[in-house]
Amino acid sequence: MSKFRVSFYKTLRHASGHSSKHLLRQLDLTSDSPSGALVAAEGLFDQRGSEIDCVEVVNISPATHGVANTASA
Repeated sequence: MSKFRVSFYKTLRHASGHSSKHLLRQLDLTSDSPSGALVAAEGLFDQRGSEIDCVEVVNISPATHGVANTASA
């Protein structure tokens, strides 16, 4: 089992034409895999009306660090 940080983002467009990612919710979970952590996080976070357009899953276990999986909706 590894620890994963699952972050849900929405991209905000600014009047200047630039965009930035806005963190909506971040959860730290224990799972066997990045996809398992994502499924668990989706079950804990009510996504209705939040307009999530990016999800990031990062392995935060002490032995390994790094982006495990990044997906855009």
